[in-house]
Amino acid sequence: MKETEYVEKKIVEFFTKDTEFTEITPDEYANFSYPQRIKLMDFNTQLYRVQGFGHLMTMRTDTWIGMQLLTCSFTPSEGKNVPFLLIDVMLMGKKHMIFVEYYDCTKNKAPQPLLSRIHRKYDSLPDHEEKPAWYISERTDYSLIKDVPRDMDKMTLAHVAVDSVRAYKAAAFSATSEDDNLSGLFEFRQRMIDEGNPSSAVLEKVFGKEGYEQFFTSCVMPGN
Repeated sequence: MKETEYVEKKIVEFFTKDTEFTEITPDEYANFSYPQRIKLMDFNTQLYRVQGFGHLMTMRTDTWIGMQLLTCSFTPSEGKNVPFLLIDVMLMGKKHMIFVEYYDCTKNKAPQPLLSRIHRKYDSLPDHEEKPAWYISERTDYSLIKDVPRDMDKMTLAHVAVDSVRAYKAAAFSATSEDDNLSGLFEFRQRMIDEGNPSSAVLEKVFGKEGYEQFFTSCVMPGN
């Protein structure tokens, strides 16, 4: 089992355990490639409806040069008072990176002590240097944008991901819900589409501009 596949499996297991959930992956998004004939990149996507929270999407990407990518999108589409969470994992040779990105689109932006505690736990990992992008300033200060050196315990990356998901689940399922939170959430979704995100360039090539927007709104960050 590939490392990203293992991390994906653990994330889904931890987040859906003891919940009512249904896999609702649209057939056209379950498996696709880019380009279609040469298949330099293979994508595997799964979408879940999680009762009492909203949606979880996972997307694994394998490339012809051996790069492994995993994106997990946690969309609180029932209006929960928690941030939108995006986890990105990249493995390429000796490079291992994990981004645990929180974007607080809620109306009142309540403190998140559980998420802050995980930040403190892993903040000593090396910071990953990013290129400037509009969404960086939108992240909360308890996000983790980290490199995981190969000489560390090989399970460190999985630990960061699973601990983050465990804390996020506890915060989400103990939080109240407000319909007002959805307007901020979907305004941010539109910005991700219009102003771009790390995966938008490739996915626009796969689906075209209109098809990419449909993929993003129905799979990456679905509504209720």
